[in-house]
This record gives sequence, C-alpha cells and structure tokens, in this order.
Amino acid sequence: MVSEQQDSVTNIHKRWSITRLNPSSYKISVSISIAFAALIITLHFLYGSTNRDNNLFSSLFYGVSVVLAASILDYITLRGTPLNKISKVFHVSAFGNLLWSTVLGAGLAIDSLSGVYGSFNIYLLEGMLITTGFRLAIFTSVFGSGLIRAVGVSLVEPLVFTLVVLTPGQLYDTILQHSASFLFSSFFVFWAVLWSILADKAGRPHVLSTFNLLQAFLSAWTEQKGGKMEEIVEARAKNRRIKSYVLKFISTGIPQRDISVVIPGVHPGPFKPIGGSNLPYELFRFFGKRAIVVHGASDHSFNIPSKNELEKYLFSFNGATVSNTGSTCTDVVQIKRARFVVTGISFGGVVLIMLSTTSGGMEDVSAEITSNLQEYACYLGFSKALVADSHNAMGGPLSAEEQHSLISCAKEALDNIKSSPQHQFSVGFSTSFDHGTETRLQVQSREDIGQGGLAVLAIKVNDQRYALGWADSNNIESHIRASVLSNLSIRGFNMVEICTSDTHYTSGKRTKQGYYPLGSMTNIKEIIDQLERLTAHSFDDIKECSFSLLSVDSEIKVMGKGQFDDYSKALDRSMNLTKVFLGIAGSVAFSILLLT
Repeated sequence: MVSEQQDSVTNIHKRWSITRLNPSSYKISVSISIAFAALIITLHFLYGSTNRDNNLFSSLFYGVSVVLAASILDYITLRGTPLNKISKVFHVSAFGNLLWSTVLGAGLAIDSLSGVYGSFNIYLLEGMLITTGFRLAIFTSVFGSGLIRAVGVSLVEPLVFTLVVLTPGQLYDTILQHSASFLFSSFFVFWAVLWSILADKAGRPHVLSTFNLLQAFLSAWTEQKGGKMEEIVEARAKNRRIKSYVLKFISTGIPQRDISVVIPGVHPGPFKPIGGSNLPYELFRFFGKRAIVVHGASDHSFNIPSKNELEKYLFSFNGATVSNTGSTCTDVVQIKRARFVVTGISFGGVVLIMLSTTSGGMEDVSAEITSNLQEYACYLGFSKALVADSHNAMGGPLSAEEQHSLISCAKEALDNIKSSPQHQFSVGFSTSFDHGTETRLQVQSREDIGQGGLAVLAIKVNDQRYALGWADSNNIESHIRASVLSNLSIRGFNMVEICTSDTHYTSGKRTKQGYYPLGSMTNIKEIIDQLERLTAHSFDDIKECSFSLLSVDSEIKVMGKGQFDDYSKALDRSMNLTKVFLGIAGSVAFSILLLT
C-alpha cells in the first residue's frame, strides 16, 4: 500500500509537466511572439480593414516593432518583482499573442460556419482583453507583481499593439458601437483579478501564499537562487535524530588507505540547488572521494531543507563511533525471485543487503521493508543489517504483494549468508576522479551524471572476485543494468550489481521525470566502457583489508511528511480552481463570439 506521503510526492511530481510548457529559449518565444503578431495584423488587413490603401508591410513593421518595444517596457515596469527577467517577459508575450490569434481564428471560423459575418474589430477587441487577463494572471502569480501594478502593466502591450492595428478613432468607434460586447469582454480582466486573489489563498491555512511558494520554486529552478525556497521549507522543517552508517575498509599494508560505503539516514533532495540535493557528492567528497554513497531506506520526508542543515549533517560525521570491527567476510550471495534480486555479503556480524529488480523498477524502498529485514537479521544473529536501495531502474511504488516478494527474497539471501563461511578479504576502489582530467570531464559533462561521476568497488574473497558499480545519478534507464552486467561478464568481470546515489543535483530538467536518468544522455556503450575500465583499475588497486562499522548520530532538521501533504493539497486546490476559472472563461469567450 502506498503511503500518503508517497502519494503527495507523486502527485507533486505529476505536475512537473506544467513547467515544460514554456519554450526552451527566449529566442523561440520572440519568434512565436513576432509570428503571431504578424498573423493578427494580416488577418485584420484581410478581414477587418476597410481602407485598402493601407500598406500591409508597413503595418507589419510597426506592429512587430511595437511588440518588441512593449516587451522591453514590460520588463522595465516590472522591475523589482521577484522573477522579472526579459526571457520570461518574452514567454508571456508569445503566449499572449498566440491566445489573441486563437480568439480571432475562432471568431472567423464561427462566422464562416454560420454565414453571418460580424465585426472583425470586436473580435480584435475581445482578444485584447482576454490577453490582458492572461498577462495579469501571470504577472501576479509567476512574476510576483502586486495586483494594482499588474493590472496596469498587463494592459500596456495589448492596448499599444491594438492602436497599431486600429487608429484611436477606430478603436473609439468600435467600443462605442459594440459597448455591450466590450463590457462583456472586460469580464476577463475582472476574472483574472478574482483568480489571482483566490488562487493565492488556495493553500491556506498551511500555505499562506501559493504564489510566494511558486515564485520561490521558480527562482530556485530557473535562476539557481535557492535562498527563498530554503527559507520557506526550513521554517516548517522538524528536528529529527538521524542514524547513518559507514562501512569502512582499511588496508593492512603501507600506505594505509580507506574505502567507505556510506548509508545516509537522510534522502537526497528536494531539488537542485536546495538543501541536500547534492548530498551524495558532499559525502563522497567528505570521505576523500574514496567512497560510494548508496541510497538508504529514506523517503522524501527526510530531505535536508537548507545548506545550513546540510553542513550540520556533514559535520556530525566527525563524531562517528566504531561499533564493529573485523577482518573476514563471506562470499557475495545473490538471490532472484520474481522480478526482484537481492545481493548481500556479511563482514563479520555486519550484513550488507542491496535490493534491486531484474526488470522494471521501484520507488524508494520503504522504512517498513528495512525494519522488517533488520528484525529478521537480528533474529538470525547478525549484529547489524545495512539495507541499501540500489535505485537502478525507473518504476513506481511497490504493491503489497510485491513488497512481500521482495522481503521473502531478501530473507532467503540472509539465510544463505548466515550459513556461509567467512574468509580474509581484499578491497579495491576506482573512480573517474582517479584517471586523468579527460576521463573525469568526459563523465561529469553528462547531464545524467552528478559531480561524483562513476566508481567501482572490488572485493576479492575465497579466490572469487566481485565488483559493485556505482553512479552518482538519479536512477538509471531500466535496460541499462542488465546490459552493463551482461557485457562486463562477457569481458571477464563479475559485476554483481550497479547502484546509484539518487542524487538530486541533476534535477530540474525539462523532462517528464524532471531529471535525466543514467543512460538517457550518456551512450550505453560509453557507460559500459567506463565501468569496465574502472573495474580493471579497482582490481589492480586491490589490498587486503579489515573493516569497521561506524555509527553516526545527527540531530538536524528534515522536511517531514506534513510539508509535502500541504504542498500537494495547495497545488490540487490551485489547479482545480484554475480549471474551473478557465472553463468558465472559455465558455464566456465562446458565447461572446457567437453573439457578436
């Protein structure tokens, strides 16, 4: 059963597609704005102008010039609003002119179907007021303009552009002759004002201003300015005691080198550049770039809300205490059941269990699954069970039946590990940071890989060689895991699993998921070649080791479950309100077109 918190996060994530509506660059928006402005002028020349002496090309020149100049005027008059940027102004202009053209096209289509031809100029006037209402709504919600200021600014470009198409006298005559239609069309400006007031309050009482939250999010996402968003989420974050673990391997030779497997008690996120979004790399760097940072059993409620809290969390690792030590381990055990695969190995009394799938994927492993496995491991006599989510395939939350299958698979692995003999072991490690600037930059330049790059942990025990692949990425394309493991097997390397850190440093992309999973931007052959190279280097670097289990206690703020529930509800209310307002506005617009 999916928890309410998971539902809230999933619901918020589904709305991410809204952020993809804007054109990818301001140049495209400028082109759209000019194209539809030219279309409006051309339609007026064909259907609305009674003076055939007018020159279309001079009208186009003046119209396009006015659109560009008015956009710059918008930018100037909106100075001081939180998200005023010339690129966003051009986006608004593009959508406004597109909307205006749609109104004109609909009016002409209705005339053609009915055989009754109304005044084109009243369609032009209705389009002007609808566009004004649209601009007003955007300037209040996205730009953060005050309502009175937004009303004034939103009218400027449509009105000035209309005065290029019509003379002031023609505009006055049109309003006078069609005063009823003009008054009805003015409804759209009033409607936008009412929407702005109600939508901003939609999240109350828990979210006082939906627009402030939206602007803080957009500032962080588009401008990489996370201060306002961090201030909002940290104010509502809750202090929690967090338990994290580090499985450290210490080479017995000289020089002594440490290699670590880090299992954080917090979740990477919420998104770049907020809080702990780059948590895996920060931990990777904390441990001298000789570590893999796996995904522990934590969900989004354990997101670190700010950079200050992230620093507190990192500092707490300086106070880590040693709870177990030893110098032997078992062979790697791997159990497959249904679509799940569980990989495990025990170092003394400390067992490391990695949960994965052979096909499809799964959402973050729940704390219930982890606690169930830890209780069973304790029953078997293990001193500690470390559970890691491989996070290596795209998928949704597990059903109750799937959770049962995964737990059964993991328990079978624990049974086999418990009965396995232990031997002296050696560990090697290699990362893309170890092999020259060219390799590092080649990996880190990819948008589906975080700053930690790729790494491989090698283990040699009982004359058997095992490799564990790692990527500082937010998930992996579903077919990548099987391809990597099979290809490396053919090349003579036994890579038992590949996992990711679930970094949110690569989030905020214009994709359906909001990020690029590994393999979506980097060619699979390159991934395989890089991991093969790192695997070979890790076995070249192998040294006999002992191990220590470090426990880390942290007291920091995490976002908590309630924030996501409140944001999800505020988003739902705003979206539902918007749908109602758009439905009514569309019906009114169509009715006016029919009546005129």
